[in-house]
Amino acid sequence: MAAPTFGLDIGRSFIKVVQVKVSGSKKVLWAAGSVKTPNGGIETESPVDLEKVAEAVKAARSSAKVNSRHCMVSIIESQVVTRMIQMPALTDKELSAAIHWEAEQYIPLPLKDVNLQYKVILRPDKSTSGKMDVLLIAAPKRVISKYLNIVKMAGLEIGALETESAALSRALSTPTDPPTIIVSMGAVSTEMVIALSGNVLFTRSIATGGVSLTRTIMAEFNLPANQAEEYKQTYGILEDKLSGKVAAILKPILDILTAEILKAVQFARTHIQQSQIVRIVICGGGAYLPGLSAFLAERTSLEVSLGDPWEKFAKEDLILKLPGQGSFYAVATGLALRS
Repeated sequence: MAAPTFGLDIGRSFIKVVQVKVSGSKKVLWAAGSVKTPNGGIETESPVDLEKVAEAVKAARSSAKVNSRHCMVSIIESQVVTRMIQMPALTDKELSAAIHWEAEQYIPLPLKDVNLQYKVILRPDKSTSGKMDVLLIAAPKRVISKYLNIVKMAGLEIGALETESAALSRALSTPTDPPTIIVSMGAVSTEMVIALSGNVLFTRSIATGGVSLTRTIMAEFNLPANQAEEYKQTYGILEDKLSGKVAAILKPILDILTAEILKAVQFARTHIQQSQIVRIVICGGGAYLPGLSAFLAERTSLEVSLGDPWEKFAKEDLILKLPGQGSFYAVATGLALRS
């Protein structure tokens, strides 16, 4: 049997790989690993820097002992335009004919320069005259070309290219889950995804991440980056640690994130059918900030939990060597689980 396809998450700060072996309902973590993304990362236009990214992809795959060259790859969310629109109830044929005209009104790029995909999220009951919800996803062709070139330079074969939000939804929500906001806090930015029945309904990228918190600590306490990072990971926003001094300077930054979450909740209530948000799932490296779950729960009055895409995996072999790290690998895991 061919080796399982692996997920490749080329992030701004880390390149992560995950390989999952699925047998019936049993899922086994086959391989997982990460390396730091070279300076410039995927957003660089320099061919030399892109070659460095390809070499880093090779290193991540090798160190994790991934035994497949076939990968599913994610596109950084801020490089893609995602819109949920409402349209009159149409047949699939009618929608295919009308979608490009509709997309021109919502996508702020020439359609000739993007790859456009769409998905019907909700159709109204035939007995009503309601509208249907359609998700539009537009990825610039030059961005797609860049990812394809990196994968090729790394000696790999690509099975699919999809948004981080789609991978997160697959990894952290199921068709039976209630409407959920997934908050993926990375080093440079935070991605918000509203997921319902395994579908992405809304995405938002915020230019606030773990690095912003670390720099704030550096400035306030006059510390070098490595020590400030240690303060962040040790004290977080816990009021009973270091007399709450770290919490006091970090909470105003996190209040910006909270405000955006509440805006997303309100947007879902007013613009998306059947989307009364009841919970938040946090993931990414920043999700491990001490006190974050309790802080978000207090500020939003929603249930908050740490997302673990490996929660229902078999507790054997590699997964036992990486306790509590599933959240860090959420995007790569969602990619690996794509059928």
